[in-house]
Amino acid sequence: MSEARAPAERGGAGGAALRRFLRRPEAPALVFLVVLIAAFTLANDRFLQVGNLESILASVAVLGVIALAVNQVILCGEIDISTGSMLGLCAVAAGAVATSAGGLLLPLLAGVAVGGLAGAVNGLLVTVGRIPSIIVTLGMLYALRGVILLVTGGTWITGIPNETRVLGTGKVLGLGYPVIVLLLLFVVMELVSRHSTWGRNVFAVGGNRRAARFAGLPIDRVRFFAFVLVGVFVGIASVIYMGRAGSVQTNTGTGLELQVVAAVVIGGTSISGGRGSSLAALTGAVLIGVILNGLVLLGVPGIWQDAVLGGLILLAITTDVLRRRLVGDEA
Repeated sequence: MSEARAPAERGGAGGAALRRFLRRPEAPALVFLVVLIAAFTLANDRFLQVGNLESILASVAVLGVIALAVNQVILCGEIDISTGSMLGLCAVAAGAVATSAGGLLLPLLAGVAVGGLAGAVNGLLVTVGRIPSIIVTLGMLYALRGVILLVTGGTWITGIPNETRVLGTGKVLGLGYPVIVLLLLFVVMELVSRHSTWGRNVFAVGGNRRAARFAGLPIDRVRFFAFVLVGVFVGIASVIYMGRAGSVQTNTGTGLELQVVAAVVIGGTSISGGRGSSLAALTGAVLIGVILNGLVLLGVPGIWQDAVLGGLILLAITTDVLRRRLVGDEA
């Protein structure tokens, strides 16, 4: 009798484990990532070469760093689509300091300070001004781009010193600094989300704002610091970008906001807030890097990239709804 029950129990345990995996917000993206890697490997034998894999990881570092912070904003039930222009302005500030003072610390502080200020403006307009975040950040998207043109006069910033570029080009034990920074910030966000009051409040505010208000949670403070966090992380990402590019153009960051939102949503964080994880944002960023790299290897024209990303956002939202219905998770 016990022998007859054993297979069923093992099957039941396996089924329960599968359901637990499917309940993870990043589960569909992880499965899709494995499938894509297999498909691109079969289509082009260069895909799995070490150099190509290193290129993918380095290329998604800027996107991944920003996505980790925007993930918190979306978990709050808000959105930030100003990150592309914010990256450009932070890079201009960091580049200006780098060409005049050199070093790494001062340019990094300049980028973080400008990003934090821009994020604080977004946060204040949303929380104090009571303006929808989509309107605020859309306005900032264009306003910051105008500031970039005003400050630079339409000229590029070149001659970035090598010591400033190290965050984008340096390596340790064969692993690039951009990847190391991305992984370190991922660990930080995981710890914050799991072991800090603010991190837990983010989920509460995004999951049910009315209940969070009745519970006495500082809703406005939670949302404000989420926007500030985006600015700080964009500042860090701008120095990585500047290090890799070696210069700052007036169109730096154009279109990046679409990729950031796509990374967060494709990774599995719910666009309506309250459900997601830092791993979801990281997975989504890597997934986009794999897709764009694979399209290049297959010779797909670059004009199709935005169409692919837009389609993936819609697919991710649809997949999330279907997955939640499948596992009976309507929360």
